[in-house]
Amino acid sequence: MFNRFLLLAVIASLTLAFSSKAYCRDGGLEPSAVTGSRSVLLRADATRTADDLLDEIVTWLSSNFDLPAIKERPAIEFASRMKLATMRAGDGALSEGLTKHDDLNQPGQRQVVALYNDKSKTILLPDDWTGTSPADQSILVHEMVHHLQNLGKLRFDCPRAREKSAYLAQDEWLGRFGMSLEKEFDVDMFTVLISSACMF
Repeated sequence: MFNRFLLLAVIASLTLAFSSKAYCRDGGLEPSAVTGSRSVLLRADATRTADDLLDEIVTWLSSNFDLPAIKERPAIEFASRMKLATMRAGDGALSEGLTKHDDLNQPGQRQVVALYNDKSKTILLPDDWTGTSPADQSILVHEMVHHLQNLGKLRFDCPRAREKSAYLAQDEWLGRFGMSLEKEFDVDMFTVLISSACMF
């Protein structure tokens, strides 16, 4: 009888200990608050991933392209794709990032995927960016080209001309992994050359 009582006491103690650990883990928050905190944690992980990649990207860009090896980091922010598109439409200080054809857009137009703000020296990435794939990393490469162009005070015949080197760097980054801009983002080099030309 005593053994049975002791066994029940041990089980009750373990149950209480486990449930209190579970409570501490999520802070006793409502499920929606826990989901929100997970989202914040995922965003923090993506920010750390971007920060970890920046030095490697700057070194690679300065070694392979005519870009300065400036170590001043940009700010990294995240926004929805809709917000990125709205921001691009309303601010001439933003450099358009990698774009991908989208059936919802008019023919020939592409969806904005990331931006760089010259004034605030900020890279704006989509809120689903994780940096774990070469395609995600290539988006950061593209925007870092703009950051280095900005800090290096590089001059171009027109604003669109600065896109050419950003797309070329992005394509070469993808090539390191057996990928290409055309396969991953449906952007071919002919389109890049035409869209970055200063024709008018």
